[in-house]
Amino acid sequence: MKTKRILLLLLTAVLMVSAVGCKKEEVINEPEAKLEGDLTSVIEKIYENTEFDLMTANNTVDLKDSDSVQYNMGLEDASKIKEAVVSEAMIGSQAYSMVLARVNDAADAKAVADAMLKGINQRKWICVMADDLKVAVYGDSVLLVMIASSMEEVATSQKLVDAFEEICGGKLDVVLSK
Repeated sequence: MKTKRILLLLLTAVLMVSAVGCKKEEVINEPEAKLEGDLTSVIEKIYENTEFDLMTANNTVDLKDSDSVQYNMGLEDASKIKEAVVSEAMIGSQAYSMVLARVNDAADAKAVADAMLKGINQRKWICVMADDLKVAVYGDSVLLVMIASSMEEVATSQKLVDAFEEICGGKLDVVLSK
């Protein structure tokens, strides 16, 4: 009789433990990182955060123009891009370009960054070269910065990427360099 009671208590305990163990686990997904604001405003904030001292012009990249996409972003096509803005020196002999793009799907951001890094022409100004190149990813946004290292008094790609990281809350998903 005593063994039956012990066995019954043991079975009851096992059932209770398994019932508690089968409780549905709550899965909390962190919201996908997303850059807030329009791209031109973000670029201007980057400049403010670095005390950037170069006359620049910000222009929307025409995603339907494959030549413009290739020239500014180094991409063969813009099928994965939602929007993009390019900011370049107003004086053509200064090798500087910053592109901020939003991708259609954040899952493609790293692949887009890779393609931009590999495809961008760092000698697009013909007489000068932007030898300091970085591409950064935050959520659905990709930032490409290239500048001539001779312009380090004005800025470096690292300083501009650091300013972007600060705007993004201190954590970038990926930073690539060449």
